[in-house]
Parts: sequence; structure tokens; C-alpha cells
Amino acid sequence: MAELLKDLEERYEKRKREMELHRMLRDKHNREAKEWADRRDELNSKVREMLREAKEHKEKRDELNNRVKELKEKRREWNEKVQELSAKLREERKKLMPRKDVPNIGKLRKKLKDLEFKQQTSVLPPDKERELVEIIDSLYKKINVYEKMIEEEMKKNGKLQKLQDELTKTKAKAEKYHEEVERTVKEAQEHHNKMVEIFEQVDEIKKEADEAHRLYLENKKIADDEHEKFIKAARDTRDLEKITKVLRQKAAVSKKKEEKKEVKKRAEEIYEKFKRGEPLTTEDILILQKAGLL
Repeated sequence: MAELLKDLEERYEKRKREMELHRMLRDKHNREAKEWADRRDELNSKVREMLREAKEHKEKRDELNNRVKELKEKRREWNEKVQELSAKLREERKKLMPRKDVPNIGKLRKKLKDLEFKQQTSVLPPDKERELVEIIDSLYKKINVYEKMIEEEMKKNGKLQKLQDELTKTKAKAEKYHEEVERTVKEAQEHHNKMVEIFEQVDEIKKEADEAHRLYLENKKIADDEHEKFIKAARDTRDLEKITKVLRQKAAVSKKKEEKKEVKKRAEEIYEKFKRGEPLTTEDILILQKAGLL
């Protein structure tokens, strides 16, 4: 029985240590699971906030794009008015200034622009360069002269001047809508860029949140497994404790019986010695008393 009890006690201590180890691992992984869950929830909350912000940018972009459509329609209307007035003005000029010696100034300006571009982009011999400069200078002067002639004629004619003034105001109106279109398009693009940037950031944060969730599940599973092992080890420890307790009690009773038997045997030997008249020691007397022979 002694060997069995020793074996059970060793198994009890070992199982108790294993139970404590499983408890420590369970608590450790539960803490880590909670940390990863908190991190995941924090990231998901951030994603929701960023998506709300992206939605605001999208709504603002769509609102501005609708505004662009309206402005483009207004710009188109005013550009058509500009074209109509320009055509009307050209017709009136032809009626009032039928002179053959006044060339088409628009064509002269285009020619001047082409020559200036050639001068800026071409490498010419010095003589050709001088010749080109002289032609450009001559064209400038012609255009100025013809423009002054037209201006003088327009001053003399109220109808022509009125058309010119109306055209100038209409061009300004068309230009105003053009500028507003460009400004609104730019603002809409800014909101679109911010929306796209947020979506890109959200994708990265979602990946981080998914990884945090994976680590949460991983640690939670380990913690649950360790908890099951802890419960089993605790159950085994209690069972072993009960068994060893019973065995200890039995061993104690058995030991007591053996001691009592030994005392009785020793007392009988001392009693025989007493009957023979041999002297007894104090210890002998105490043994006799313990055995109930005195």
C-alpha cells in the first residue's frame, strides 16, 4: 500500500502542476485574445468613421458634378450668344465697311501667331532671321492700323458700337461661367481624390483588422483548449486527492493496529518477565499500562 500511496501522491503533484500550467496558459491567451479583440474593434470603428467621411466626399463630389452640368449648359448658352453676336457684328461691319483695302484681321492675327511660333522654335540663318523679324513687325503695324480704322468707323456708327458692347458683355458672361466650371470641376476632383485616398487607407486598415481578428480567434481557441485541459486536470487532481486521502486514512488505521499489536506483544513479554520476578524499568511499566495489564 505504501508504494501505491507514494505513486498516487507523485501523480497528484504532477497533475496539480499541469493544472496550474494550463490555468496560466488559458489566462495568458485570454488576455491576448482580449487585446486583439480590442484592437480589431478599434480598427473597425476607425473604418466606419472613415467610410462616413468618404461618403461625405462622394456626396459633395456628386453635388458639384451636377453643378458642373448646370454651369456647362449656361456656358454653352452664352457661347452660342457670343457666336451669334460675332456673326451679326461681322455682317454689320461688312455693310458699313465694304472697303476692299481692309483685309480680314482674324486671318492676319493667325498668320502673325504662326510666324511668331516659327521664330521661337526654328533655328534660322541670320539673314532669314532678320527677314522673319521684319515680316512680323510689318504685320503688327498693319493689324494696329486696321484695328484703329475699324475702331474709328465703329465710333461713327452707334449700331455697330452697340453690337460690340453687347458682344463684349456676352463674352464676359461666357467667360464667367467658364471660370466657374473650371473652379467647380477642380473642387469636385479634390473631393473625389480625397474619397479615393480614404478608400485606399480603409483597405489597408481592413487588412490589419482582419489580421487582428485572426489572432483573436487563434488565441481564443488556444485559451478554450487550455481551459478544457485545466478542467480535466482539476478533476483528476480532485480524484487523486480523494483517493490518496482514503489511502492515508487506511494506512494510518493499519499502522495504529500494527503498533497496538506490537505493544501487546511487548507487554506480554514484560509481563512474563514480571512473573519471573525480574526487575522492571519505568519504560516496561508504561508499556504494561498502555496494554492494560496494570
